[in-house]
Amino acid sequence: MYLALAKAFDTVNHLILLGKLGGYGVTGTSLKCLESYLSNRYQQVSIDGTLSAPTPISIGVPQGSILGLLLFLTYINDLPNELYQKLPYLYVC
Repeated sequence: MYLALAKAFDTVNHLILLGKLGGYGVTGTSLKCLESYLSNRYQQVSIDGTLSAPTPISIGVPQGSILGLLLFLTYINDLPNELYQKLPYLYVC
């Protein structure tokens, strides 16, 4: 069974991710640091030198860092438990 997750990093719900991290034992200051890492992020678009207004980002993990990949993998780690009678293969390319 193959499941393509297009733009998967952009679909991570912060509240669910933080709950899963708590379930794995990440608590206290460590969890607060990760919550801070995910919050208060904005994006802008530049077209022909014109910059849009900043828009808050409420879902997704930052890409291009090891931490972003680890947070995404934590988010999908229990996916095989939800796929009954299937043998999933998890990999990131």
